[in-house]
Amino acid sequence: MTETANETQIQSALVISRFLIIVPFTILVYEYLITLEHEVSRFWGTRLTWGTAFFYLNRYSSLFGTVPIVFQYYSTTTNPDKMPMCSAFRAYHQYFALISQVLVAVMLIMRTFALYERSKIILAFTVFVTLCAFIFAVWVLLTGNEVNTLSAEIAAFGCPMGTPHAKSLRLAAAWSGMLVFDIMIFGLTLFKALRHGRSRARGGLLAVLLRDGSVYFALMIISNAANIGTYTMGGPFISGTATTVTNVFVPVPPPSLHG
Repeated sequence: MTETANETQIQSALVISRFLIIVPFTILVYEYLITLEHEVSRFWGTRLTWGTAFFYLNRYSSLFGTVPIVFQYYSTTTNPDKMPMCSAFRAYHQYFALISQVLVAVMLIMRTFALYERSKIILAFTVFVTLCAFIFAVWVLLTGNEVNTLSAEIAAFGCPMGTPHAKSLRLAAAWSGMLVFDIMIFGLTLFKALRHGRSRARGGLLAVLLRDGSVYFALMIISNAANIGTYTMGGPFISGTATTVTNVFVPVPPPSLHG
């Protein structure tokens, strides 16, 4: 069945999708500016380790990597000569989201590994769950027939290209793997926090780390769940726009998680 929408519906969806892009990007830039002095004093000039390398990759890939996505959602054109450029923006958006989640997963696995005092059992468990989620996502994305059910009005609207509902459902299934990963990290952090709370008095760096970490990962779960919701219920233009919210939210952890 062909998915249709009139011009008013398309414009309303574009306003919402652009809002979901520009607001989190503005927050990311603001967070970068107010924490730059802290970053310079804590990280610049120090020996490069795996931890600092992934910190830089995660921080600056999110900051600069989101710029083309902003251009994508604000470049509305019906000129057929510009459609290849729009397709390139779309492909970049998908690969950037994948790479961002891989970087995030590596950093969170490293953090959880350290939180559990370098337990090899925890490391093996988190890596296993991550690989299962990744393999499932790849399988979902590579299987199934790609059928374009969008009407001509939606399909040729410009760089904020609509996503057919069938493809949106597959993307939602792929993102569910990341949701499982977030729930795992949240569960491990919360379990450690509860055990620490029973055995020691409140206060101290570890207590703050566990407290902020539990809240932070709970918000990540909500963010990913909302992103999946845009794929399943958002319509052609809103589908997946919360991906930017998720990718931007991850590099802005509470101060106690900065190291």
